Amino acid sequence: MTEPDAQLRGDRFLTSGDESGTAPEDRPFRPDVEGLRAIAVLLVVLYHSGVSALSGGYIGVDVFFVISGFVITGVLLRERVSSGRTSILAFYGRRCRRIIPAATLVIIVTVALSYFVLGVGAGGRTATDARWAAVFLANFHFSAVGTNYLGSQLPASPLQNYWSLSVEEQFYVAYPTLFLLLASIRTRLSLRARLAVGLLVVIGASLFFSITDTATHATSSYFSPLTRAWELALGGLVVVGTPWLKKVPVRIAGVAAWLGFGAVLFAALSFTSQTAYPGSLVSVPVIGTGLIIAGGVRAPRFGVEALLSRAPLRGLGKLSYSLYLWHWPILIIAAEYTGRTSLSVPQNLGWDVVALVASAATFTLVEDRVRHAKTVLRIRWASIGLGAGLVAITLGVITLQSEVVSPQQTAARSAPVPGNGHADLPEVLRIVAASAQINHLTLDVRRQVSLDVTDWVADLGDPPVSTGCTSATSREPACVFGDRTGAHTMILYGDSHAAMWFKALDDIATRVHWRLISLYKAGCPAAPLPSHLPSGEGDWAECDEWHHYAIDRINRINPNLLIVSQASYYQAPNGIHYTPAQWQRGLEQLFRQVKALNMVKVVIGDLPGPETEPITGPFCLIHHLENAQACALPRVSSMTPYRTAERLATVSGGARYIDVTPWFCGPKTCSSVIGRYDVFLLENHVTVGYSRLLEGVLAESLDLQSVG
Repeated sequence: MTEPDAQLRGDRFLTSGDESGTAPEDRPFRPDVEGLRAIAVLLVVLYHSGVSALSGGYIGVDVFFVISGFVITGVLLRERVSSGRTSILAFYGRRCRRIIPAATLVIIVTVALSYFVLGVGAGGRTATDARWAAVFLANFHFSAVGTNYLGSQLPASPLQNYWSLSVEEQFYVAYPTLFLLLASIRTRLSLRARLAVGLLVVIGASLFFSITDTATHATSSYFSPLTRAWELALGGLVVVGTPWLKKVPVRIAGVAAWLGFGAVLFAALSFTSQTAYPGSLVSVPVIGTGLIIAGGVRAPRFGVEALLSRAPLRGLGKLSYSLYLWHWPILIIAAEYTGRTSLSVPQNLGWDVVALVASAATFTLVEDRVRHAKTVLRIRWASIGLGAGLVAITLGVITLQSEVVSPQQTAARSAPVPGNGHADLPEVLRIVAASAQINHLTLDVRRQVSLDVTDWVADLGDPPVSTGCTSATSREPACVFGDRTGAHTMILYGDSHAAMWFKALDDIATRVHWRLISLYKAGCPAAPLPSHLPSGEGDWAECDEWHHYAIDRINRINPNLLIVSQASYYQAPNGIHYTPAQWQRGLEQLFRQVKALNMVKVVIGDLPGPETEPITGPFCLIHHLENAQACALPRVSSMTPYRTAERLATVSGGARYIDVTPWFCGPKTCSSVIGRYDVFLLENHVTVGYSRLLEGVLAESLDLQSVG
């Protein structure tokens, strides 16, 4: 494409009909930017495919952000210079035609494939994610799921890649307003100077927030539009600075572009999933991308454009948007269909070819046709109406799919939770021993499995959200359950592995007329140790504050019975897993700090399973409906040194230890299905149904009569 092509249509449009996304002083079409899109999508796709050399390939998303900021600013500025005005309606119309058709197509197909290929459970989860993705709020949704300890244990969503698209769309909502505001200010400064000042403020504030927030809230900062805004703003700054960049010597511009390309490759090859990101290190690929685009303003013959403008890269660059949308759901669904979290690299690359074919078809039949549809272009509000209509249709189709595919969920959820609370120890031991022979899942168990996969939060068994007792802060309410007028008090204290026993203990407390007080914080162990989870979740400073509050409250209440339960796979703030000896000392410290008189202390041991947990429970069973033993654990996995350490700490602290292993494991295996119940929820929690079946043996083990 040449510059005269654009001149024929008023400096705003290319011969393809697309608007030029460069500065008015720049070439209307930048082949290096088109090729850079290909590099960005290749980094992301190969990273997601498991190519180990590209351990930081996720930085391709940041490259896209800079390109988007560059293109959008170029479109707005060219329109302003050529027509003297900025049409917000036209701007959003272009975005609707460009973004929404392909995005909604992929969402609808992904939800359908999830239901019909992976089953009702996975389909329901994907449908929930799809609703957020359809309205471009996926980043906030996945941030909430990722920062929730239990949610972070879920398999990756087939639509998780929509988080970055949501960030871009949120930028597109705010940026034109900023552009118009700066353009309307009466001052001696030129429009470019005003834009430069505004963009520099955004860059400084957003980068500062990225650095500070990543250090304290790693997951939410990754998905936040506030930490990413500066990346798009930097692309805009390159456009605004084009008149000055035109004066840079050609050789310096060429060197800058190659240095930028080197920075992008360095980040892709050296960053890993453990890199604190975005933080400050995101500046490496972002500034690198900015240098590539800025250096290309002079189009030096020996610059990086010599590589990026080659036909294969430009061709892939055209398909980059569709390929980004398609590759991730295809890889995730293919892996989950085999019952695994990921496939081998050769298998993934094979599915990438499928994604590429789907991308070419989507670009040709959907993207290109809708973007240039003459009927839509003729009518002023047609593009906006098209976008809103497609979003509404997507939400409607998702709802229809949910109702048609999984009608049994309504009946299953309205049924009472199984479990009568009266199974004694001999009965429990009998059904546990028989569980090793279970292979075929009955219809009732299949329904439970589907519900546990679809709505894992509702099935954890912790106090209802409406009570306000799940916030785990020093400002939470009294959180009194059981018989609130009871003369005796028990406190349940710990993390989510304590909360999973809440419903069973609430039933027991109500039956024997005891008060039950819930003190739990997911992601924080009961032991007063500075810690977080291996996934990076759980703020150790928040845990420390929680420990002080909870232990002080226990001492003030002076309960008759303190019940402690916790997971044992926490890490210290330095990322190193605690040793069994350190874990033992932490629990001993808890018992020293609990100074209430005449209080009986009980530790409920953790569920069987190694500290590095395999995929078990409903996410395994959903793929092995005729072979439940494929989801069983060897009993030896429950014999970890951390359980021994907790036993020793319990004895030295004057407490009683309840070993729950016989309630879950026979002589050789710990089955995921026992009797009429699926047992494990999210790999390391007990389901409500099975926990309530265990009420009888739990009450026997607590021996409340001797406590009272």
